[in-house]
Amino acid sequence: MENPEEEILDPGVYYEQLQEMYIEEADLNLSTDFEARTTLVKLNRLQSDVSKLKRDVSKDMRTIRTVYLDESVIDKPKLLGLFGRGKDLSTAERRKKLEKEREKNLTPYKEVIDLIDDYIIQIEDLKKYIEDEVLETYSRIPKVVKKISKADLNKES
Repeated sequence: MENPEEEILDPGVYYEQLQEMYIEEADLNLSTDFEARTTLVKLNRLQSDVSKLKRDVSKDMRTIRTVYLDESVIDKPKLLGLFGRGKDLSTAERRKKLEKEREKNLTPYKEVIDLIDDYIIQIEDLKKYIEDEVLETYSRIPKVVKKISKADLNKES
């Protein structure tokens, strides 16, 4: 980890990537068994992609936390564009300032993580609906079955 500035993406970039992953209602075709299964495969891939995005955001959050482990970050002018040159601070003041700055910089990433978590729940709910209701409907035996008795068979002969 030579230069943390190059590794950390802006939370807006992650938000845009997440927006591109949202699935349209028109993409959800459940009219046939085949289409429902195809949609289920798409949702599994989408969930995998969204989970990967969440890992990337979490990685950046860890990187930011790591930067803030070093108290000398306050003394460095404009590291990550976060700090200006300030007055000499006591140890407690330095720690509080570090925590405050760290939380301020992590908040947008936490919001993206929350959006991702909500989307994953929506995907899981939709998958469960397709598996439990739609595919179950296509696999049911039709209820309108005419029973043929031996007497009916004898009449036909």
